[in-house]
Amino acid sequence: MSEMVRLSEDLVPALTRLVNSVYIYDSATDWSIIRSNFLDPNFDPALTYIAMDEGVPKGMAIGAIRTKEPKELISTEHAWLKLIAVTPDSIERGLGDELLEQVEGNLREMGFKDIRATDFAGWQIFPGINVRSEGMLSFLLRKGYRKISETVNFIVDLSGFRIPRIVHDMEALLSREGRLFRIPHVDEKERLVSWVIEHFGPIYSYEVLMAFRHDPPGLILAEKDGETVGFSALGALELDWFGPMGLAEEERKNEVGTVLLHRGLWEMKLRGQKRAMIPSDFSASSYSPFPNASNMNRYWVLFKKL
Repeated sequence: MSEMVRLSEDLVPALTRLVNSVYIYDSATDWSIIRSNFLDPNFDPALTYIAMDEGVPKGMAIGAIRTKEPKELISTEHAWLKLIAVTPDSIERGLGDELLEQVEGNLREMGFKDIRATDFAGWQIFPGINVRSEGMLSFLLRKGYRKISETVNFIVDLSGFRIPRIVHDMEALLSREGRLFRIPHVDEKERLVSWVIEHFGPIYSYEVLMAFRHDPPGLILAEKDGETVGFSALGALELDWFGPMGLAEEERKNEVGTVLLHRGLWEMKLRGQKRAMIPSDFSASSYSPFPNASNMNRYWVLFKKL
């Protein structure tokens, strides 16, 4: 019989090992666990369940609800399964059922109507369940979850990456037309976060805010005549994540996005990253030329009525 405990910081290293042993096609770090939970203003320890067996975690399930941030997205009906990871032998013994019932039962008693896994934007570790993680995916489908969408992360190998000549030429042309690409100063944080929330909403603005945890900030700006018209973020939530990226509407028909993409990837390489994970949700593949992806991960976003 496993002992159920709440998530605490002293368990983080062991939980990181658990997550990486279950999701072998993804990767998480201690920072991933800390950032997505203890740095989440919505974090509720009462929605965390860790199953311990002789001091070793064999499974975990973490629920999430939006109670504080972003204020625009606070909900009393929609909940998330932020993370679930159970060893294969423990699933066979029924531990996955027990963990899931704890989270879902708690949320049901609180009045929530439905639950999604695992795309808790802003504080997610994974944007869904990797389709190659067959054990966890099959388990959730057996428990009544259904796919409502899917997304892809492209993985770009930065070991041989360089900005193509054609992109340099694009930047030169855009420069002659009055556009400038640069890394912002730390003291520009408040202005840029306000601009992003106005044009792209609270999730993007939070990630831009997190990009300022780096020195210099993990951002490439596009400006026209001194005004911000676009940005790309790098390492905002995780060091090897590229994005989000946003362009003012009037800039979406030229090659500003292509330059922001390549300048951001080059900056990641200069900062020592060996790879970049690019989400497909900003249609990166529409930019030409698109960096050669060495691999990709496909995720299902799952949904269940409570």
